[in-house]
Parts: sequence; C-alpha cells; structure tokens
Amino acid sequence: LPRLVTGRGVRSAQQMALDERDFNMVLHAYAALSQNQMHSAHRVMALQERTTHAPPLSAVAYSILLKAYGRWKDIKNVEMSILHAQRNSVVPDIVMANTVVDAYVNCGDVDKAREIFQIMTEESDAKGDAYWPLLRPNSRTFNTILKGLAEIGDVNEAMELSKIVESKGLWDHVTTNTLVKAAVAAEEFEMAEDILSMHTASFNIDTANGRHVNHPNIEAYTELVNGYAKAGHLDKGLGMMQLMRKRGVEPNEYTYTCIVGALARSNKVRQAKKMIEYALNLNLPRKKLTPIYNAFISGLLSDNWSDNVEGQASHAASVIDALSMLQEMQDLNIRPNVVTVSVVIDGLGRCDPPRCNDAKDLVQHLEFTSRPKSGTGYIRPDVNARGISLSNRKIATALIRAYGRGNDVESAMKAFGRISVPDVVALNTLIDACCRCDQLKIALEVFGKYASFERWNSDIPTIDSADDIAIKPDVVTYTTLISSLLQLKSKAATKRAMKMYRDMKQTWMIYPDTFLVDTILSAMISSGPIGFNDDDVRFTLTVLRDGEFLEWEGRQYERRKRAVRAILVGCSSEVWKNDEFAYGLMNEDAEDPLFKKKGWNEIDSGFRLWGSGDGNFAEQEEDTSVDSFLASKGWNDMNSGFRLL
Repeated sequence: LPRLVTGRGVRSAQQMALDERDFNMVLHAYAALSQNQMHSAHRVMALQERTTHAPPLSAVAYSILLKAYGRWKDIKNVEMSILHAQRNSVVPDIVMANTVVDAYVNCGDVDKAREIFQIMTEESDAKGDAYWPLLRPNSRTFNTILKGLAEIGDVNEAMELSKIVESKGLWDHVTTNTLVKAAVAAEEFEMAEDILSMHTASFNIDTANGRHVNHPNIEAYTELVNGYAKAGHLDKGLGMMQLMRKRGVEPNEYTYTCIVGALARSNKVRQAKKMIEYALNLNLPRKKLTPIYNAFISGLLSDNWSDNVEGQASHAASVIDALSMLQEMQDLNIRPNVVTVSVVIDGLGRCDPPRCNDAKDLVQHLEFTSRPKSGTGYIRPDVNARGISLSNRKIATALIRAYGRGNDVESAMKAFGRISVPDVVALNTLIDACCRCDQLKIALEVFGKYASFERWNSDIPTIDSADDIAIKPDVVTYTTLISSLLQLKSKAATKRAMKMYRDMKQTWMIYPDTFLVDTILSAMISSGPIGFNDDDVRFTLTVLRDGEFLEWEGRQYERRKRAVRAILVGCSSEVWKNDEFAYGLMNEDAEDPLFKKKGWNEIDSGFRLWGSGDGNFAEQEEDTSVDSFLASKGWNDMNSGFRLL
C-alpha cells in the first residue's frame, strides 16, 4: 500500500508492469473506510494516471469511486466522477451503469436514475447523454430502479416495470422484496399480499451444516408485517405471520422485533411476551434475541405516561415491567446492549420525580456484570466506551436527558464530562438540559467551549484534552439556544439571538428548517407591533425570506407572511420600504384564495348609486337613470297621495 500511494519505486525502470487489480484493491480499501478517506482514494487514481507502466483507468475504478460517493449520498461528486470518466474516454460497462443508477437512487435523485436507465436500455428511444452506450440491463439494473421507485412511493410505475422484468425472465427474490417494499410504502397492503402470493420462492432449508438460513423472501414478509403493525392493523400482522409458516417462510429475529414492538406499544403485553417465547424457540444465537427484548422494552415505555396522576402511575408500572424483562434477559444469558440500557434510563428519567440515581446505579451494576472474564479474573478494570458504562456516549446522553428533567445541571455536566469523544447529539442534550433548568448562561458557555469553529476547522489530528474537543453544531443546537434567548423578551437577548442566527448561516453554513423559522417568527411577533424597531424588522424579514426556500405543508408559509405583514403595517419602523422582499410582501394581493378560485371577486352586483356608473353623468339620457323594470310596470308614475303641505 505505501508503495502505490506514495509512488516510491513505482517509476523505476526495473519495475514490472503493474496489474490493475493492485490499484483497485487499494482504491477499494480507502473508499470503503469513510468519507474522510476519499481524498486518499483520489490520490490512488491520480497515481495510476501518471504512472507510465500502470494500466489506464477503467470502468472498474470509477465503479468503486461512484459506489462510495453514492453510499455517502454525495451527488456532486457522483456527477464529477462521471464527468472525469467521460474526459478520460472510459467506456462504461453494465456494472458501472448499475453503480451510477444506484448512486443516484441513494442520493434521492430517482429522476436522474431513470434517465440513465432509459438511455442504456435497448427499448428506449430517449435522446440524452451520448456518453452512455446501449447496454443490456440485467436483474440488478431493474431491481435498482425498483428500489428507487419504492423509496418515492411510486408503486404504479414499479408495477409496470415489474411486468417488463417478468417478461424478460429476470424476476428474482430481490424483485419480490423490492416490490413489496414499494407497495407497503404506499400502504397498498393487498397488493403486497398478492405479490407474495404469486412470487414467494420455493426454498429448501439445508440443515446439513447446522446453520440457520433465512428464506429469500423473509425481508418482504417482514416488511409487510411491519407495515401492518405501524398502520395499527395488528390482527392482520399476526395473521400474516401465521401465513408465513404455512408457506414455509419461518419468521426471523427482525420479524419478531417488528411485531413485539408494535404489541408492546399497543399495551398488548401478554401477546408480546407470547411472541418472545416463540422467538426463544428459534434456537437463534443469544445476541440476536437482544433486539427483540429491546423492542418490547421500548414499546412498553413509549407513550404510556403523561403529566397527570393516572399517566404517571401507568408509566411507573411500565418501568417495573421493563426492569423485570431486563432481569429476565440476564437470567436467560441474553446480554443487554447499549440500546437496552439507554431505553431503560430514558424511562426512569421520565418518572415523577425522575429516578436519576436508580438509572446511574443500574448502569454501574450492568457495567460490572457484563465485563468479560478470563480464567484469572477480569481482563481489565474498565470497559471499552462502546460497551455498557457511564462513559458510553449513548448511555451518558440518556443520563444527561434524565438529569435535565430532574433539574440537576451539575450531574448533567459530570455525565457529559465522562464522554471521551462527545458528538453533537450529546452536546444538544446538555444544552437542552441547561435551558430546561433555566441555566441559559451555562448553556451558552458550553456552546462557546465546544462549538468553536476555529478549533473545528483546524488541522489538529489528535485530542489531548477536553479543551481540544470541537463539535460541529447543527440546526437543533441553534434552535434550542435561539429559542431560549428570545423567550427572555429583552433587547440584549434578542440581539444575541440575531448574532447567533447570522453566525449559523455565514460561519457554519447551516441553514434553518421550518421549526427554527417558526420558532423565531412566533417569538418576534408575539408582542405585537409596539416596540418593533428597525433591527427587529430586518431580522424578521431575513428569517421570513429564508423560510421561502423550505418545504411547507399546505399554505403554512402564506399564513406566516400574512402575520408578518400585519406586524409591519402596525409598527412605526419604515425600514422595510428599502427592502425589495419586504416591499413586495407589503404590496402582495391579499385577496381570499377561496374567492379567487370561485371567481367571486369578479361578480358584478349590478348596484349603481347614480346612473349607469360610468362617471359621465352629463351625457346620460334622462330615462337611463330609471330602473327599466319599474318603468315597464308604471310604478314610477304612481301617486302616493302624500302631501307635505
């Protein structure tokens, strides 16, 4: 690897011609590591390009690169890689074409994936990118497009495409699983059942080697069971599990995880426990049973509590059941993992009052009992931060959340300090805990200490102390802080919130979401137009303008524009007159959309105060001012008989 990456010795005259597989193996090694290693992958390709006795770049190298960028959902570099391949006159093969289609699907651009698919198929007359030759699509090609259609919920087009797949004899178990996923995503459960009825693969379980082998269509059946469970059709989900057995499709740990979690969320505890008993009889490895118990405990503690007395009593009972199941796991030698402990801690933290000490004691107990043992005792006195311990990131984050509910900022800070490398989720949880406890000053200090752009943007490779830790914030971080600042209703706090919003966009290149826009607009206009100064107007208009580029449901954005317009009309500041966006906002047609749709704004009532209403009174004839209907009846000539004198 050093020889290829650094180039030492590669250009030597005595060197034999290098095999393309050498470069591709190194390229794949870097591309499979992480997104941060992609620059090294590019160095490998550059080395292959400039080495005289190395083979030229082929479609294989670009397939590796495209697969990596597709996995990281980096559509910009996907397109740059295609352009680079085109400039190097690399002829795409079906593998590279499939990789490109899959990359676009992973990046969410299904339309572009379909465009490439249409260009490369023999049946298409599409005139598109001339770079892509006519290729013979295989089952992977069709299944990748079907996956994209499933992601966007276009079940109708997926079914039409499946007819072509079947006519070409390319239908396999992946096609079945993908189509069922598309039907379930569109909540077309009957269609999903029909697909499984017609295309469940025949399967012979090979028990000679003693290994448990899943049915090829178990993924599709699990998807349908999960869809029924999420839609609240538990009876149909349970019925589907019975049908699976009749068809020789044995439910696996994922199937049981879906149904057990749904039953627990619906307070069907007895049935959920019965399903766990069935799962125990599958003779699965103990570690595969842990997610099933996690689903039960998570469902049990999900929505069974509220602020009233009855809700808290119900939640307390659920916590007892969860602790009982945790003990059962240990008795059956099913080791709880970090997810198990985090869920239980969260449940303890939502008690009234929060049982933070019990949560900490539980972690310490499980940390001690889950340590690996050897013949001479424990291997080490501590455990890796990835296991159950107070220093584990997820467990510590759950404890911080519990301490925040218990109004214990000091313990929350200690829990955060135990994390060796905290992430943005832990940081957001700590900041939220401080704000919950009315310790905004501490929250801002924590933010300033860890969300330092200078340290984050520096080239320091190692972290020697807590002072070296730099965490990139996200929109949740800023939403929590800006919301707490604006709630103070003071000029200084509002000015600080404005600066934070500006730094969020300009320094960190983080853009607001609809929740942050709503939070700011609601806070800014809640006090009415009185005291709304020039800075307030500019800030409100900036946030409203940013909201224009977000996806809102229905006419929500229009309602927010009307609310801001009402404030601007009533405030004394006229700074908006120098703002093009604000000027357009104030001069927008505010007519009712319903009246406009029905055409009611254009209906002529026929009423005229004088004459015909054209304003030219002098030229009107005398009888044009008289209602023709009254004149035809002679009612204008009737004498009432009334005399003033």
